Amino acid sequence: MMKNKKGLSTVVTTLIIVLLVLVAVGIIWGVVNNLLGKSKGTIETSTKCLDLDVKATKVIEVNATSDPGVYNVTLQRSASGDDESIYAKIVLYNANGNSGVIDFSQSLLPLETKTVQITDPSNLTGANKVEVTSYYLDDNGNEKLCPAGTTSFKF
Repeated sequence: MMKNKKGLSTVVTTLIIVLLVLVAVGIIWGVVNNLLGKSKGTIETSTKCLDLDVKATKVIEVNATSDPGVYNVTLQRSASGDDESIYAKIVLYNANGNSGVIDFSQSLLPLETKTVQITDPSNLTGANKVEVTSYYLDDNGNEKLCPAGTTSFKF
């Protein structure tokens, strides 16, 4: 029979289990924190652009002969969405092509309507359709396009 049994005491065993649990929680937290950090930008874009509706309500070509490619574009923002300023980029279309992307240059708050004179650098005349894409500026001043923020208007 053995009289000199050596083993782990219950205190040491409990400490080892507590340390293993703390290490496991730390590892899990590191993975979860990393995943949440990567998703932050997507979540921010989705919430700022949620139910956002910016659309063209009126487009008039100023004078195709004397000022080719100059249009008065009126945009209207609905009451839905965030209370922050939203911006827009527009593309004018005619039967032969498009103007390329043009910045609307004015911010829109909820329920706001603004008209801006747009000069197309390619001098596109006879436009009959405009597409409007909404965007916002993040904390660093970078443009973030709204994923489902494109609307079309034929005139």
